[in-house]
This record gives sequence, structure tokens and C-alpha cells, in this order.
Amino acid sequence: MLRRVLLVVMAIIISHSLVVLSGYLIYTFLAGPSEAHLSPMVRFIFSPVIAILTGVLVGLLSKDHPIAVSILGLAPWIFNLFGPEKPTWAWLGPGVVYIALGAIAALLVFQFRQRDEFAKLANVSLKTQ
Repeated sequence: MLRRVLLVVMAIIISHSLVVLSGYLIYTFLAGPSEAHLSPMVRFIFSPVIAILTGVLVGLLSKDHPIAVSILGLAPWIFNLFGPEKPTWAWLGPGVVYIALGAIAALLVFQFRQRDEFAKLANVSLKTQ
């Protein structure tokens, strides 16, 4: 239980840290474009990448329930991303998409890691026979 709680806290910290890093990258390397050009880039490139990277991290470190942990880890980022001043319908669509991307990434990495561990266990048991 403590491991899951720490993983949720780590996912929250990582998602917010990636927001800071993406903001730094945008304003350092893409200082020329106007804000109208940067908004779609953030919405369609940086935000999905942040959700996917957080999901991958959760999938790598989770021992069970990677979907629930990634959803709980990404939820505060979604609420901070869109803020309380926007109506629910304005952030519900993109928020659900970002959370789904993170959850799918966590599940795929978790399954890939589990399959790899089971293959190693199978090889060890075959060699001992």
C-alpha cells in the first residue's frame, strides 16, 4: 500500500516537473512564435507526451494496478492544467484523453515488463529441470 501511495506522489511530482521542463523548452527554443501558435503545440504535443511519460514511469515501477495509479497520479495535473475557472465541459474532453493516454501507456509498459519477467522465470525453471 505504501508503495502505491509513493508511486502516486511520484507520478504527481513527475507530471508537474515535466510541465515545468516543457515550459522551459518552449520559451527557450521557441521564443519566436506567438502565443496563438504555441497553444496548439502545448495541447497536441507537450501535454500528451507528459501524460505518456508519466504513464510509462508508473508502468515501469508499479507492481500492481498501474491504471489506477496512473489515473490518480495524473488527476492533479489535469486539474491544475485547466484550472478551476474553466467550466467542466471545457476540460473534460482533453482531460479524459490525457488520462487515457497515461493509463494505456502504464498498462502496456506494465504488461511488457510482466511478460519479460515471466519469460525469465520460465527460462530459469526450464534450465533447472
